[in-house]
Amino acid sequence: MPNFSVHALRGILERANLDWRGALANADIDIDAVNRLGGTIPARKELAFQLQFAALTRDRVDLWIEAARTYTLSSMGEHGMAILAAPTVEAWVELVCTTDIGYGLHEIGPLRAPDLSVAGIELIYRGVPEALVPYGIHRDVVWIVRTLSMLYGKPFPVTYVEFPPAGISPEISTYLPSEVTCGSEALRIWWDPAASTCELPFGNAFQYETWAKAENRIIDALISSGDWPATVAKAMRDAPQLNRNLENVAAALHTSPRTLQRKLALVGSTFAQIRDQTLTDLASEMLSNTGHSIGRISRELGYTDPASFTIAFKRWKGVPPTAYREAARYEKTNSSDE
Repeated sequence: MPNFSVHALRGILERANLDWRGALANADIDIDAVNRLGGTIPARKELAFQLQFAALTRDRVDLWIEAARTYTLSSMGEHGMAILAAPTVEAWVELVCTTDIGYGLHEIGPLRAPDLSVAGIELIYRGVPEALVPYGIHRDVVWIVRTLSMLYGKPFPVTYVEFPPAGISPEISTYLPSEVTCGSEALRIWWDPAASTCELPFGNAFQYETWAKAENRIIDALISSGDWPATVAKAMRDAPQLNRNLENVAAALHTSPRTLQRKLALVGSTFAQIRDQTLTDLASEMLSNTGHSIGRISRELGYTDPASFTIAFKRWKGVPPTAYREAARYEKTNSSDE
């Protein structure tokens, strides 16, 4: 992903005198990659850095809003260009709800009036790391309201917001309309349906379609090849600690969890099957080819303790990891003697 996001969040931490160096180190990101012109950051590392940012800025709504303001359309590459060229708000909603990009890892969908016209947007944070949810909600509501107003050319007619947190802080109240309900199970932003079909002042249908197509070129290639299981397995092998769950793998592949599940089902596979097979292969390779302790192997595969890994490995292979390692060494010794 473009390094704009990490670069901006790093700057916020530095200005707030928070440990930005430690945050980068914990996310395994080199400062040179952050500052490199035109640089990119793997999606899994950006997610790890967002978790670090959320932990360091806990309850700092002012910094969350500052973060939201740094997420400009230009920082989102082709996705942002497609948004900027949206001819109507309805087209914008279609873009953000159907393209396989999930920067916030949320599930997103349109809200409709009784006549089925677009009347808002809903964001559900199911499966998102708990530490990211408060930050994500505040960032997303500010970004959406600001973006819609920019596209609309004047304050966007948001009429009602259902806000998941139990209360509203003064820092964010200026971005919300007077009618707000707190404590909802999802973030829902409602507006006048008539605003959805108005021609936007900066919209361009041809450019919109062009940028939207360019944005999906990687996913289109995967769809045409149909090799989703191998793609998912590679994402897990690249970062088994982080990519053990569906949401993280979907983010690494620039797709949504629902889309990923659907694509796997089309070829008769499931995420759980691929995860177990990939972790089995990785564990077997490390037990056979390295001298790493069982504890280290379990940590590298994302297990919280060696006992959990041992139980899983015995389920996969029918024997404990130590027995498997001894058998592998015995087989190697006999092969070399021959």
